[in-house]
Amino acid sequence: MTFVEIKTIKGKQYRYLRKSMRKGDKVVHVNVEYLGPVEPVYKTGKSEKSRKSNASIFVRELTQEEYENLKKLTKSSDSFKRDRARILLLSSENEPSKQIAEKTNCDVRKVRNAITSFNEKGLDALERGKAKGASIKFTDEQKAKMLKAASTEPIKLGLHFTTWSLSKLRNYYLNESIVKSISIESVRRLMKSEGMRIKKSKRFQYSNDKEFDKKNL
Repeated sequence: MTFVEIKTIKGKQYRYLRKSMRKGDKVVHVNVEYLGPVEPVYKTGKSEKSRKSNASIFVRELTQEEYENLKKLTKSSDSFKRDRARILLLSSENEPSKQIAEKTNCDVRKVRNAITSFNEKGLDALERGKAKGASIKFTDEQKAKMLKAASTEPIKLGLHFTTWSLSKLRNYYLNESIVKSISIESVRRLMKSEGMRIKKSKRFQYSNDKEFDKKNL
C-alpha cells in the first residue's frame, strides 16, 4: 500500500511517496519517492525568468460549482474535457502529477499543463482551442445589463428562485439574449471587476459603488 506523507524538516514541509511493508510481525514504512516541497520552489540564477519547480503542482481549492461541473465532464464524449476533468479532480485529492499521469494514461506534462491552466483560467481551461489569455469582450451596454441583473433579486425578474449563483446568472444572460455566449468563469471575472460577489447569506447581489443604480438606469 502506497500513500503520500508530509514531513517537516527545518521548518519546511516536503512530500514523500511512502510504502507500507510487513517485516515479520511488524509493519514498517519506507520512502519510495521524493515528490517535492509542499510550497512552490523558485530557482534563482542568471536567467531573467524564474522557473517554478514542477515537483509540487496541485489544483487550487475547487468551489462546489466547479466540483459539480468537473464531475459531469468526466462523462463527456469530448476526450479533451473528460481527461482534464479527471486530472483536476484527482489533483484536488492531493494526487501528485506523476501518479495522475499513470492513472489517466496521460503524459505528465499534460497533467501539469492542465492544472496550471485551470489555476489561471478556471473552467475556461477546459475549452479546446482557445488562444492563451483569450477572453470574450462585451459592450458597455451589455455589461450594464448584466451587472444590473446581478444586483436585482431574482424573484423581481420573474424567476422562481431567490438567490443567484454564477451558473444561474449565466443562464439568465443567455435566455434574455443579453449576450450570445458567456462562460461561468467570464461571469466570475465580471463580478470581480466591479467589486461584486455572491453572498450566500443574502438574497441578492450588491456593488460597492454607491452610484451603481444611477449609472445603470
